Amino acid sequence: MTETKPPSDPSWFEKPRNINLMIGVLVLACVALVLADLFYENPHPHFPKWENVFGFQAWFGFIAFVIIVFLGRLLRVIVRRPEDYYDR
Repeated sequence: MTETKPPSDPSWFEKPRNINLMIGVLVLACVALVLADLFYENPHPHFPKWENVFGFQAWFGFIAFVIIVFLGRLLRVIVRRPEDYYDR
């Protein structure tokens, strides 16, 4: 017979309180970085018309992330193989 181990305590990363703490710290860091845009001006912008808009880097990063996610979904459809692909 095999012995089953009793369920172990969840790790630090699995506790709901700590997950909420990590999300809160991440949100605060993001807000602080966007607010830092008020005090910093890029001396050599590549696109002066757009890079001087408040929060441009945050919006640009978010839009790039969304595009990458949708391209990943498209790529998954293209390269998907049947479940029994290696059994044939």
